[in-house]
Amino acid sequence: MDASTTTTVLSAVVTSDMVSGVLNEVVALLPVILPAAIGFIAIRKGVSFVLGMLRSA
Repeated sequence: MDASTTTTVLSAVVTSDMVSGVLNEVVALLPVILPAAIGFIAIRKGVSFVLGMLRSA
């Protein structure tokens, strides 16, 4: 199977509606994932800061 056959088969299976549906779901998840990721990074930095202060004390 060469690349042109794979592209033809893939384009017959994947439609623009499927791709736009996936994009809509990813965009819908951003308001949930973004604050969670920022919170995780903040907690990590906070713990690192506290441990650094305790080590230096």
